[in-house]
Amino acid sequence: MVYSNKKILTVLYSMLVFLLLLLVVGCAPKVNISVQIPAEINTEGIKKVAIGKFEGAFIEERVQLERNGNWVIKKIKLTEAQKQAISDQVRAKIVNVLGATPYFSLIYTDEFAKLENDAALQEMISAEGYKSKEVDAIINGKIWLEMQKTDGSDVAKAEMEYVQGGGPNSLSVTVDKVVWWPYKSMRGNMTLEMKMTRLVPTEVIAINLDTRTFSHRTGGKPAGLLGSFTSATQSLRDGMGANKGKIENSDAVYPSFEQLVSDLATSIATNFVRRVAVTEKVVSYQIAEGGDPQAKMLIEAGAYEMGIERLQSVTAREKNPNDLYNLGLSFEAIGEYGLAGTFYNDAWERDKEALIFAQGIGRIERILREYPQVKRQLSEKSE
Repeated sequence: MVYSNKKILTVLYSMLVFLLLLLVVGCAPKVNISVQIPAEINTEGIKKVAIGKFEGAFIEERVQLERNGNWVIKKIKLTEAQKQAISDQVRAKIVNVLGATPYFSLIYTDEFAKLENDAALQEMISAEGYKSKEVDAIINGKIWLEMQKTDGSDVAKAEMEYVQGGGPNSLSVTVDKVVWWPYKSMRGNMTLEMKMTRLVPTEVIAINLDTRTFSHRTGGKPAGLLGSFTSATQSLRDGMGANKGKIENSDAVYPSFEQLVSDLATSIATNFVRRVAVTEKVVSYQIAEGGDPQAKMLIEAGAYEMGIERLQSVTAREKNPNDLYNLGLSFEAIGEYGLAGTFYNDAWERDKEALIFAQGIGRIERILREYPQVKRQLSEKSE
């Protein structure tokens, strides 16, 4: 396919405009605020938690090889020691994730990890007269893991031009040739069952069955013009995000199996912790443009008290809706949610077309609904 110079310039211009828009959006002034999220499940009375065994219910690895159009699939038989290593790795990541939250006290004991499976655990803790002074609940589960590695080639026809001689008497011949692009890929999925069981009285408090998939590919047929543009755009976004500097996430490195298992287990365990514990997350909210520039600089720097003092003085003279919103944002950042809602409403009353003003109101309404639940859950754990 042949592109004219005009068409190429048009495409390149569109790409440049799009990339500039991404940069403008990414550079809008924002403030980072820590928000507490209530636990979905009532875990009243549970403070001390131990991690039991994570049984390998099904773990399989396959290798798919292609040579000259012929495919061969082989199952890799994992030893019991290899399966146990995977189970231990998943358990270790769950310990790390749970240990990072102050909501529970993690009890480090192998008493429950030595049990063969969930049935053995349930039999032990349901036995008449069983008591544990050190542990209130156990978290254990099962692992299903499938992985397939592929070593193959992309095949396509390409027009190859051969030129003999030079000048006006040169000969040009175009022929179709089959081109092979070798590639390697790894894909699969992990399903992890996580269960929290209260010891006395014996009761399953929470059970979660979650699945994560993974896919990684290196090599293969190179992308065309559109593919190159998509890749460049994604690289730009990655550079702006939290994964900057993590070479493992790029196509330049083929991730290890251990790393994939670790990442998948961490993701699933984090989701489980959100269900049973009060968690915190950092969110970014936009600072309103058009208000007092000094106040905006203070808020962006995290000097919220000074920003509040400045904006209270400014809004006493003139009720600029952008300043009122930024005053509400500062109060939200220090946890004064009632005052934040008041100023968000004042800003919205003066400019009902501004989306961020309405978003601020909705955000505070949600926080005020959840705050009593968060406060109650935290007080139960501190008693």
